[in-house]
Amino acid sequence: MKKPISLLCLCLVVASSQAFLVFNTFGAGESAKVFGWGFGDIKDTRAAAQFTASKTGVLNFIKMKLLRSGDGKRQFATISLFEDNGNDIGTLKATFTADLRTAGVKTFMNNDRRVRLIGGRKYWIEAKSTAGSGVYSGWSQNDQGRTGLIKFGQVEAEPSSTYRVGEGTLPAFSVDVESRPWGRTP
Repeated sequence: MKKPISLLCLCLVVASSQAFLVFNTFGAGESAKVFGWGFGDIKDTRAAAQFTASKTGVLNFIKMKLLRSGDGKRQFATISLFEDNGNDIGTLKATFTADLRTAGVKTFMNNDRRVRLIGGRKYWIEAKSTAGSGVYSGWSQNDQGRTGLIKFGQVEAEPSSTYRVGEGTLPAFSVDVESRPWGRTP
């Protein structure tokens, strides 16, 4: 009799988690434009986009449509998730590495159960290359007409920095979380 009860309890624990897409700018079949916001080694050019999470949960993954690096060699970029700080980039929450040898939708899986997004809060995703890497790439714009706050340009010493926040066409990306009911923490 103990086995069926144990199995039932295990099933309830497994069923207690659900995955939710909390933000998405992709079209059908993860479609996006063939051009986008450039980022690269040239004067530390970066591209970032703000989003608001629709639900609370542990980050499962981020998907982004990225362009191939200029020369197609094995080159990498850094993808970062930040908290929002008054409609600007705030505290770093997670970092991932993107292989830019090929173009397409890249999935960045999160293995840190402490990275949680709160429903209704704003966050930023940023794409950049490592200084001195020679990497220059791009983050495809969405083909759905979605606009929002973006941060794009060169990161240089003020006052000449052009890395500024403004309204623009959002890049193509989606964010997925795992939600645990009953207030459980991972």
